[in-house]
Amino acid sequence: MALSLRLHLAPILSGLLLGCAVITLLMRLLPARYVRLLGLLVLLPGPALAFALPELHKAGVIFAGRYYDVLQGGLISPAVMLPFGATLLGMPAGTTRAAIGLGAKFSTRVRLIWLPLLLPAALLSCTMAVLLTVGCVILDRP
Repeated sequence: MALSLRLHLAPILSGLLLGCAVITLLMRLLPARYVRLLGLLVLLPGPALAFALPELHKAGVIFAGRYYDVLQGGLISPAVMLPFGATLLGMPAGTTRAAIGLGAKFSTRVRLIWLPLLLPAALLSCTMAVLLTVGCVILDRP
C-alpha cells in the first residue's frame, strides 16, 4: 500500500489540481447556468470512470501509458469542485459590493463574509478530494 501510495499519489494530485484549474477558468468564462449544467453532467460519470480506469488500462482498452493517473485526477476534479462552485454560484450578487459600500476593509470582508460562506464548502471539498484520491490509489494497486 505504501509503495502504491508513493507511485500514484503525485500524478493523481497533479491531475486533480489541473482539473480544478480548468473548472475555475470555466467558472470565470461561462455563465453560471452553463457551469451548473456541465457540473451536473460530469458529476457521476467522472469519478466512476476514474475508478474504472485502472481496470480498463489493465485490460488493454485504454493505452494512456503512465498518464492515466493524471487523467484519474482530472476526472475526480468536478466532484471535488462541486460544493465549492455551488456555494460561489449561489452567492448573492451584491454582497461584496455592499460591504465595500458600507466601508468594510478587505480583512473584515474575508472574516465576516467569505470565510463563513466558503469554509463549509472548502472542508467538504477537501474531504471529498482525500477520499476520492485514496480510493483511486487503492484501486490502482497491482
